[in-house]
Amino acid sequence: MQIPVVIQAGLWGWLAASSLLIGATVGYLVKLPQKVVASIMAYGSGVLVAALCFGQIPEAERIGGLWPTLAGLLVGGLAFVLASQYIDRLEQRHRVRSGNGGNGMVALLIAVGAFLDGIPESFGLGLGLLDGGSVSLLMLVAIILANLPEGLASAAGLREEKRSAWVVFGLWGAIAFLSGLAAMAGPGLFADLPPPWLAFALGFSSGAVLCMLVDTLIPEAFETTHAWTGLITLAGFMTAFTLNHLV
Repeated sequence: MQIPVVIQAGLWGWLAASSLLIGATVGYLVKLPQKVVASIMAYGSGVLVAALCFGQIPEAERIGGLWPTLAGLLVGGLAFVLASQYIDRLEQRHRVRSGNGGNGMVALLIAVGAFLDGIPESFGLGLGLLDGGSVSLLMLVAIILANLPEGLASAAGLREEKRSAWVVFGLWGAIAFLSGLAAMAGPGLFADLPPPWLAFALGFSSGAVLCMLVDTLIPEAFETTHAWTGLITLAGFMTAFTLNHLV
């Protein structure tokens, strides 16, 4: 029995998002050195850049041409930056009002920011199944590596704020579930679109992910790993580049 493409996309999306829960579990139960978390961030960023360069963006151009792909990249990047700035302003405003960061509202805003990161990633995974395609192994590994440190860092912070396990795992379980739905939205909403619009959608996802890396993951990693950040990111890129030639 053939599993519908939409369901396949959801399953792959949930698999990728499961690393959020794995990271949250480790972060809540084990106190890892910040350098370890930052190194995972940098390494995952390198893998994700390679996945975009060798997988998703060339696939978008192959499907619908250069200009729809470029348009999608630009719009996706703008959408992520504007949404991210809005979330940041909400968080800063609430911190000023409350006088501290240890409350449920700030934790919720951090979770919303993590979901904002995950939307284009999961969306791109699902789009890969259209037109008889398959999920990119590079993209899947990259998303898993990028998700791990988010779960780690957030759960560790919530643990320090004395949040219960129910709050931590309920929060990240909900984000993982919604990420799967975002993956399902790819083939669910775009299955019947002409090739240029498919290229635009893939470009949109790629542009948003690329801006997320530059605005979020890499700067956060650099705060801890400093001069080593470039080499660690390069190691992730080289790993993905090698994997791309072996599969």
